[in-house]
Amino acid sequence: MIRPQLSLRRPLAVTAAALAGLATVLACTTPAGASSPSPSPTPTTTASATATTPAGGQSTSSCVAAADARYTHTFDGPAGRASITLTNGPLCRGEEQDLALVSYVTPSATFAVPQYVLDKSIKKFTGVAPGELGVATLDFAVEVPNCHTQVDFVFGSKLIDPLTDTSDRYGDRKVGSPSGIGARSTGPRAWFNGGSGTCSAAPEVIAESDCDGNVELTLVNRSGNAAATFTITGSGGFTEKVTVPLRKIETRKLSAGEAQEITVAAAGMKDFTGGWQKPEDCQQPEVGTPNASYESSCDKMVFRISNPEDGTPLTSVFTPNKGEPKKLTVEPGRTGTVSFPATKGLTVTVTGDLDSGGPVKWEQPEDCPSTGGGGGGGDQDGGLPVTGAAAGAIAAGAATLLVAGAVLFLVARRRRIHFTV
Repeated sequence: MIRPQLSLRRPLAVTAAALAGLATVLACTTPAGASSPSPSPTPTTTASATATTPAGGQSTSSCVAAADARYTHTFDGPAGRASITLTNGPLCRGEEQDLALVSYVTPSATFAVPQYVLDKSIKKFTGVAPGELGVATLDFAVEVPNCHTQVDFVFGSKLIDPLTDTSDRYGDRKVGSPSGIGARSTGPRAWFNGGSGTCSAAPEVIAESDCDGNVELTLVNRSGNAAATFTITGSGGFTEKVTVPLRKIETRKLSAGEAQEITVAAAGMKDFTGGWQKPEDCQQPEVGTPNASYESSCDKMVFRISNPEDGTPLTSVFTPNKGEPKKLTVEPGRTGTVSFPATKGLTVTVTGDLDSGGPVKWEQPEDCPSTGGGGGGGDQDGGLPVTGAAAGAIAAGAATLLVAGAVLFLVARRRRIHFTV
């Protein structure tokens, strides 16, 4: 069988027909304007305005710095009232502006010194964060004295008190001034001098003593309408003048050497006279108790006084029933003795800082020789001394009575003391 030779005409024809059909489909699905498309536009940058930002981070288009703030204000000096409004605010965050209204007591209806502050009102505008609302208006009110006065409305919170010949002045800090910071606000002059009646003080003195001898003086100008000047005179040539503003209090402390005699004088007050007086609640320092004893030997009677380190000097008189009295002074930390020759019937009475409360009797010891020991060894009948158990009992009883009679008590500097055998 003879096969015919293969030919490429048929596959090529089929492929060409398929491509022609695909082109026809694409042409039908393309929009009518797609045959002549427009070139893509080139992107352009549109410039936008940028607002400057202050240090606080808030746009200047919505806030203002304190140095650029502007205000309007009202002022009524005789009534002690004022107000101020921020017209281009609020202040930017971190900014602030203080203002103060202050009234003075003065010596004249026109400007005169010295002047003392009676009342004050201090407030301030503060900056706000973006989107917050700030206070637009501040209102102020102060008390005005019923005598000569000055009232000032000023920028800043620093006040001058007292206002004297040598003190600072508010100057252009006054709201409504023609120049300086005061010119930032539009409105009337915000300062006033006037009033009627002479201002006078109402001084008082309160004295308080302490347990160390000092005196503290409280100088009060409580209800007057002017400053009070106190003149203080104390012991040892002490003198001082103290000026106390209206409704104020000053204190002065005088030492023990200055406070024995005190005089305080002030216009409008009866002179105060006085001095240190010991307060009732002062605690006395503890004083050690002395130790007093006596000893009867065969030939003498000896008194011994021991004064402790924390004691006070002691002076006592020892008076025997026979012979001359003896005086003894014992300083703290020391011991002193007084002795008398032993005689039959000898008694000694102690008076002074130490007090025996009655006679203290010499008692003859049991072992004394019958012919010695100061010639006082026998009994009242002239016989031999009593010895043995009976003598011991008698001696014990006598000692008991002696101790009971010699119990002493401290009364002021006259101290009763127990003389122990």
